[in-house]
Amino acid sequence: MKKYIILTVIILVLQIVDNSVVPFIGINGYFPSLLFVFALSYSIVNGDWSCLWIGLVTGFLQDINFFNGFGVNLFTNVLICFAAGKVGKNLFKEKIFIPTISIFVMTFVKGILVFIILYLCGKNTNANSSFYNALYNFVISIFMYKPVYKLCQKDYMIKTWEF
Repeated sequence: MKKYIILTVIILVLQIVDNSVVPFIGINGYFPSLLFVFALSYSIVNGDWSCLWIGLVTGFLQDINFFNGFGVNLFTNVLICFAAGKVGKNLFKEKIFIPTISIFVMTFVKGILVFIILYLCGKNTNANSSFYNALYNFVISIFMYKPVYKLCQKDYMIKTWEF
């Protein structure tokens, strides 16, 4: 139960910071998504089923403020977080280099997927923003991945079977 309370608090705080503080640190209109970086970091560390739920919740929260197409972030977050969970099974999670590169690539892929979905729906968006947002998320992930990894190693965050 403590695990879910902590995750809920972290997700809500990151959502609030994403919408209130992060736009002020943007560069040329591009800014990172702390919530998405957290979701990817958590997915890489924890694997398949946890990443589906975290992708669903974070995607829904991102869609609340996404006026062009409700459901696009939800769909892409679930796909990308699931892919991060699969990639995380084959990584040395203790090291920071490969997971942060994976976060860069997955953020870029999410940006391209959002662009394609919105283009097919007739909405005009900027495809160049996916690279710059991915680069910014990469920089944030350098500082965020290790604390997320340490959080996921706590006793109350690890699910153990009890008979």
